[in-house]
Amino acid sequence: MSSPSRAPAPAEAAGVGAHPASHAGRFRPELHGLRGVAIGLVVLYHVWFDRVSGGVDVFLFLSSFLLVGTFMRRVGAGRPTAPLAYWARTFKRLLPPTTVVALATLAGVYLLLPAERWMTAITDAIGSVLHVQNWVLIRRGVDYYAAEEVGASPFQHFWSLSIQGQVFLLWPLLIGAAVLVARWRRWSVRPVLAVVFTLVLVASFAWSVVSTATQQEIAYFDTAARLWEFAAGSLLGLALPALEERRERSRGRRARPRVSPVRVAAGWAGILGLLSCGLLVDVQGAFPGWIAAWPLTAAALVLWAGATGSRLGVDRLLSSRPAARLGDVSYGLYLVHWPLLTLYLAHAGKARAGVLDGLVLILASLVLAGLLTRLVDTPIRRWPWAGARAWRGGLVVASCLVLALAPMLGAREHLLGEQREAEARAVADNPGARVLDPGFTVHPDADPDAAPLPSAATVPGDWVVSGTLCSGDLEPRPDAEPKRTSCGIVEGDPDGKVVISVGNSRIEQFTGALIPLAREHGWTLITLWKGGCVYAPDAEVSPDCDAWSAQAREYIERVSPDAVLVHSTFLSAELEETVTPGMETTLRDLTAAGIEVIALRDQPRLAVEPVPCTEEKGAEDPSCASPLPEPLSRERPDAALLAEHPEGVAPLDVNDLICPEGVCSPVIGNVRVSLDRDHLTGTYAASMQDAVAARLEEAGFRW
Repeated sequence: MSSPSRAPAPAEAAGVGAHPASHAGRFRPELHGLRGVAIGLVVLYHVWFDRVSGGVDVFLFLSSFLLVGTFMRRVGAGRPTAPLAYWARTFKRLLPPTTVVALATLAGVYLLLPAERWMTAITDAIGSVLHVQNWVLIRRGVDYYAAEEVGASPFQHFWSLSIQGQVFLLWPLLIGAAVLVARWRRWSVRPVLAVVFTLVLVASFAWSVVSTATQQEIAYFDTAARLWEFAAGSLLGLALPALEERRERSRGRRARPRVSPVRVAAGWAGILGLLSCGLLVDVQGAFPGWIAAWPLTAAALVLWAGATGSRLGVDRLLSSRPAARLGDVSYGLYLVHWPLLTLYLAHAGKARAGVLDGLVLILASLVLAGLLTRLVDTPIRRWPWAGARAWRGGLVVASCLVLALAPMLGAREHLLGEQREAEARAVADNPGARVLDPGFTVHPDADPDAAPLPSAATVPGDWVVSGTLCSGDLEPRPDAEPKRTSCGIVEGDPDGKVVISVGNSRIEQFTGALIPLAREHGWTLITLWKGGCVYAPDAEVSPDCDAWSAQAREYIERVSPDAVLVHSTFLSAELEETVTPGMETTLRDLTAAGIEVIALRDQPRLAVEPVPCTEEKGAEDPSCASPLPEPLSRERPDAALLAEHPEGVAPLDVNDLICPEGVCSPVIGNVRVSLDRDHLTGTYAASMQDAVAARLEEAGFRW
């Protein structure tokens, strides 16, 4: 980044690393320092407090403040808004450092993290470069299964840069449209823009409050829930020039400007409010609802205070050389600190950095941020050839995308190719549970050195997805029934049997054993699942699970399937096995409706994380195996209940297939049995199909 003593050219991009200027084009050192303080707080809170500071909200606010200033100077000079040129300038600045950091982070993931983290990291890297990482995180955050991955993504901090990039694409279009309307109607541009941004602020703020209260894990990364913060910065960017002009006129009547105690106090109130926000508010748990107004108001006070002319003003502190230097490297510091922190913690096996290693991480981040700024950011931003024409800036952007995406997509395809090659030989090399059949014989073409399936890189994604989402007549009804996103279907013959498996993620994984049977027999197999919730209508499990069970029951009653698969027992995290709450009512209601019930006994919970252990020690290491939980070796606790329903209920226990002879090995038949402590892999579940079919037939299940 350039020295703070140089006034920025009006054409410079208004981004997280852009130089802050007033609407007259003058450099504002206190704004530059404020951005440095905001990013510095982000780093300190991440490294030492494992909390969120509110500093990210400030730089979102400031970026829109600067963006509006850039366009208002163009409008005031009678120049076209030229969104294409703006996009070329802006992303020419943002993408080169992003590309370097994203590729370096992927290299760190490859060198320091286990293979099961690679595929997720590649997906995150692609999302970061394309500025859609916030949507990648939303999908993963609401995906109960993907959330099982241990440790934060080294790319998680790109969520805010992605939202910022999306706004940098949207705002010029809004501004351009408002300018066209204003010129057509011969209105002043500023009031028209004020109306536009006010409408955005009101709509986004209302959505943010509602979404934060009902789905905060989504709202935190949701662009729509964050737009009001940009709109607030934009409105301040429209209003502040009038205040500055009034201030300048007032100064013009005096030989020496008068120091305003109010503005001095406002500046200090703003910086103290920003410093205290992360300490007093659960930013990560409460944002971006109305409470996000706290750091935005703090930043607005500092901006309004401006250059106070007082030796006691906070602007003097923010304009100091240390603050200016921090502002210079703020973009690079934000980019590099999070990958360094997460990779270090994952490699060291620590949950949080201590005083000494945290200090080393911060110093290393500052050094790397300085190098990134000096060697990548500044040279490209000051490159005369690239800045002379919009198409040249666009060429730099395109080059960065190619340089970043080509190795990322290539690595992703390589990992998937290895998996596909292994799957093509799975019958011979990876029999899975079939090896437990007394009549099993090794395939003559089997490769004794074949790697287990799924591969370590793809095992985090080996969740059972039952074909496609439910649709048509079998699509859940909005609000009254489970969400369509947790209703999977394998389409069968129109006149074939309809089977529904319903329950938590553990039963959803077991459904992998039924999918091949459904395809063989022409069933329509529907899977209803909700992470952490057993199917227990009329029982009091939790408000969330109770509501879902009621919705699932309504769906079952409407569809009227031939058979339903449920967990009739539940193994708690404390390894206590009990009858699933309300199971007596469930069995009675289903059988009375002529619906056959497959009563599945719950599966084991392991003492060891299987994939990391086998990657470190090998699949044969006995320390990677877990004992079968003792309750699962005893008689089923629901045995008496099932005996009351000799017709219409098929008991099913597959735990000897998961833990033969009481030992839960991580790999059986060259297939990984579990992807974590609580869930089967979809691949191993599918390998159990023959044994499951035989046991269902023995239990009297009507095919």
